Amino acid sequence: MLSLTVILFLACLSVYDIREKSPPLWLLLVGGAVLGGLSLLENEPVEVLTGCLPGMVLLLVAFALPKSLGTGDGMTILAVGAAWGLGDCCQWLLLGFVFAALAGLWKRFVRKESGKEQIALIPFLLLAAIGECLI
Repeated sequence: MLSLTVILFLACLSVYDIREKSPPLWLLLVGGAVLGGLSLLENEPVEVLTGCLPGMVLLLVAFALPKSLGTGDGMTILAVGAAWGLGDCCQWLLLGFVFAALAGLWKRFVRKESGKEQIALIPFLLLAAIGECLI
């Protein structure tokens, strides 16, 4: 149930991330509250808070280096981390980064693009979440 909710949340955010290059704040807040609430029903509060750690770190990176990572990405990882816990979140996040890196390499070397444009991360996180659920 929780994994399906995470995938639906990421699917909605992916549409906005691809179209508008940034997911809306209201969707991040509502989705984060729903995922956090559902997670608290199934897990201990300590597990939920430790699952938020990767998102907190990436939010700090987004504020420190604004061109490297969007705050929407950090908030998404914060919400999903609360739902899935630290171990699953780190595994999922690493897989999403690998997919995004492969797409960046494809754009750079196969399609010969300049590499200056940003790649939307959330669709790759959705792909990784689907992979996590199937494994």
